[in-house]
Amino acid sequence: MREHPDSLPGGGEKPELIVPESALRLAPNITAAEARAVFERKLPHATAEVRKVLHPFWWTVLSARTRSIFRRAERSWSADPVLAETSPRQRMNVLVNAYSGKGYLADFVPRGETVAVAEWLDSFESSDQAGPQPGPDDVRRTARSLVRTKVLKTVKLGMRLTIEEAAAPSGILKPNWVVTGGNDKYSATILVDGLDSSHYIVRVEKLTSG
Repeated sequence: MREHPDSLPGGGEKPELIVPESALRLAPNITAAEARAVFERKLPHATAEVRKVLHPFWWTVLSARTRSIFRRAERSWSADPVLAETSPRQRMNVLVNAYSGKGYLADFVPRGETVAVAEWLDSFESSDQAGPQPGPDDVRRTARSLVRTKVLKTVKLGMRLTIEEAAAPSGILKPNWVVTGGNDKYSATILVDGLDSSHYIVRVEKLTSG
């Protein structure tokens, strides 16, 4: 997962947020020490500070099933009734960035602590991002598109695909680590994903030798 906030300049009033009916706070799989180690691999001999942040996402679950339909012609040129091969239903978890609206298929079932929706809303307060945030309908469209693309890549032509919502969109607080520091040559800030340690370089500056 390399999803991260897109740095956009603030400006004007923020649009009203659409609030989920429930929210879940995930626990990090990656410790602060492991996040610091990611930073130190990028900047050897660096000193760094680690800060935990929670990033708001939407989470929904879709159920997908494919069906193959074919007819067998007989000598009389009539056809047997339609025969169908139906696959088992696939449940897919989709997370959608509550800032940018970008989504991805999660290879895990989000588990964590149920929290007040107000905590999900509070995670927006420190952001300088502007523009409309996605709501449940946007989440549903994004999720269906991702699931459809994923499934159709793995099936034969002529398959009929049925997608149903198995769980309505809800709020997710995904943990990340912001690591800031430097060595004698560079200063940098790196965002480390709290679930899988993938990282994104937010800022890097070459120090002036003096």
